[in-house]
Amino acid sequence: MDDDFVTGEAPSIGEWKGSEEIAPSDLVSYWSFDGDAKDQKGNVTGERINGDATFVDGRKGKAYKGSANAFISYDNPGTLAGLTSFTVSFWINTAKHSGGAQGIYALSRADGAFWSNFFVIVEGNTSSNNRMQLKLHFQKSVNPAIPNAENWVDPPDASRPDNMYGAWRHVTYTYDEQTSKAAMYANGQAVDIGSAADRKSGVGDAPLGPLAFKNAAKFIIGGFQNHLGAPYGGLEPWMLNYTGMLDEMRIYKRALNSQEVSALYQLERQGR
Repeated sequence: MDDDFVTGEAPSIGEWKGSEEIAPSDLVSYWSFDGDAKDQKGNVTGERINGDATFVDGRKGKAYKGSANAFISYDNPGTLAGLTSFTVSFWINTAKHSGGAQGIYALSRADGAFWSNFFVIVEGNTSSNNRMQLKLHFQKSVNPAIPNAENWVDPPDASRPDNMYGAWRHVTYTYDEQTSKAAMYANGQAVDIGSAADRKSGVGDAPLGPLAFKNAAKFIIGGFQNHLGAPYGGLEPWMLNYTGMLDEMRIYKRALNSQEVSALYQLERQGR
């Protein structure tokens, strides 16, 4: 795709001329990382930059650059605590790593549960291929408990997005409470996530419906909830900080459709 366009009025991609025009009323959090860690929507607050984090030239403006001891913590997750559907979208630029999983973000649980409410991790890759194993976790915590409370999106190896290292790559996840379906996109294209992530027809499970996070307490970028200290257990050896770059991270309160995801990718790719 040619990213160049004539100076002047920008051409539309679909019905949109800029990324800010895509579902603006549903966008609940947005991190531009243009020199700081603020949620530009003002919903996730109390940010603290921990360790040797920096801001460097990014996909658009500046980007967060992690390190082996860096992460960003937020005291208040705001509207993220009440998400029932979602879209999370971000740009990453990272090298292969080994030794465990690096945390992109996490919505913590105040009760110290092992898995946080809602997170994405990048698993290590010591193979010769450039397929990236990204894992999304989200849950529905209700009483009485349901069999499919814990949900993972982890595409089979052959379906994992390829050519994902050493350059800017766009990742999007969605979950739609109306259909109980999750989806994953890499660079605007749908990824085959396998039947296990299709909660509408999960084996033995009823449709998941609206999500319900439990005891959502804090938000973290670049690590795991365990990086926050008590009441979480200490870091396990495989729990790693995210050492790559991260930019243009957006969270919506509904599932964007494939046309919106594709347009978001193309517009941000063109810096608009």
